[in-house]
Amino acid sequence: MSRPARLALLVALAAAVCVPAGASGASSPVSVAVIVVPPFDPAEYAGRGAVGLLVPGAGSTVSRERALASLVRGRVVSSLVGLDGDVVLLLATKPAETTIYVSLPGPGNHHNVVRYPIAVVGPGYRGVLTSGSTRIDGLVSLADVAPTAEAILTDKKPRIRSRADADAVATLARLDIRLTRAHDARTGATLVLVCWLVTFSALGILARMAVAARAAVLTAPLALGAALLLRAIGVNHPDTVVPALAALTGLGALLLGLRQAILPIAVTCFLAAFLVVLVAWPEVNALAAIGPHPDGGGRFYGVTNQVETLLLAPSIAAAASVGLAGAAAIGLLLLVTVGWSRAGADGGGIVVVATAWAVLLAGLSRARLTPVRVVVGVLGVVALALLVVGADALLGGSSHVTDAVGGGPGTLFDDLDRRLRISWNGATSAAHVTFLCLLSIGGLVWLGIRGRRRPSVLALLAGIAVSLLVNDTPVDVLGYGALGCLALTAWEETRAPEAVTERSAASRLPEPQSRPAH
Repeated sequence: MSRPARLALLVALAAAVCVPAGASGASSPVSVAVIVVPPFDPAEYAGRGAVGLLVPGAGSTVSRERALASLVRGRVVSSLVGLDGDVVLLLATKPAETTIYVSLPGPGNHHNVVRYPIAVVGPGYRGVLTSGSTRIDGLVSLADVAPTAEAILTDKKPRIRSRADADAVATLARLDIRLTRAHDARTGATLVLVCWLVTFSALGILARMAVAARAAVLTAPLALGAALLLRAIGVNHPDTVVPALAALTGLGALLLGLRQAILPIAVTCFLAAFLVVLVAWPEVNALAAIGPHPDGGGRFYGVTNQVETLLLAPSIAAAASVGLAGAAAIGLLLLVTVGWSRAGADGGGIVVVATAWAVLLAGLSRARLTPVRVVVGVLGVVALALLVVGADALLGGSSHVTDAVGGGPGTLFDDLDRRLRISWNGATSAAHVTFLCLLSIGGLVWLGIRGRRRPSVLALLAGIAVSLLVNDTPVDVLGYGALGCLALTAWEETRAPEAVTERSAASRLPEPQSRPAH
């Protein structure tokens, strides 16, 4: 929001506080007011407005003080960094023609696992609140409130809108249960994913089992696909989700890993199906056991850093199996899935995928790397990322990615600086977190040395390195990156075509000739 817009909003809302309806000089009710109230029963406002659930912050903890600061600034950032920005909203004490009633956490720090009711009473608001920031009907972000107030004042399309719902209160109750169950299932789902990745990768590397190695590479797509399927058919209780996810992932990965030729087909089909789900049913992805964390306010939809990192290894393996043209096609599909604002909306993921594929295609084509080519490659990656975001914005796409790029270099660098601070603070927030990061780095270094001549491994390492710079969850990037690299190493070291090629190349080498005696 520009500084003139901030000043206009403050002046308008100051009038809302100071000039009640019917006072001298006021010929009509005040346009909009934002009032902070104690938590309430949504039924209190459902009959005369629209109601929803509010996520009060981003991160593992929230506080009333930070929530209030976020509300009046119109922005929410991770609790790992300080909240900057100017105040753009003055809170009112009296209702207006359109009134936004906001409830916030009580004093002190709280775990960010509770949603708070929010209601909008005014023209055009009935049923359940909706927001393009969350893409989940009934759920809004604290950062939506100030822009919505500004839009109502300036007669523009507000960020928080509504859709008709005859029983909005029951709809919100069901949504709250689904959010809670998705949160509760997340730890078990993560353990399932990690256990299968480690088990299959170990069997591939230590026992030289090619089927297990292929299963390791396919574990992440199978787990993500199973989580989406379970959410789509309404299976969401943790006691059911976790065992079903374990069975579907393990058995599915083994069956699809029986033949090498299935791997690129399976990965490509998954990426295409995932793209459709992200576009057509974002709520299915958001409430799955593996995926965004809408209950914590950090990511409401699209592709998270966790999922982005999990998709790298199987996509690279599939690309390395089908030649340069096929590899480029798979890379393009992954780029659209991760980066398109209507799908993954992951700006950092665009740069990560572009970097990984630049390294992979260079390695597969056996191009000789020179300083000039490296510089050209880096510039090409940056240009491609900006081109993708720019084309997305021109076609009507909108997300935090297009907003950051559209704000110019200053906004872009501020966003990058904040992400780096969040990453560092996150990695050093506790001794066990720092240990996990260092352990993952050690594993990546070992795997990098082991696979230093394999284009696929180098491509994955390049993607992980860039992800640490442009994303803000180093634990996910390093941890899942190390597991993905482990699976990719197992696959590379057991796949038959490479062994045959190496044996054939060795058989064609000329025999060493002895020197003639003098």
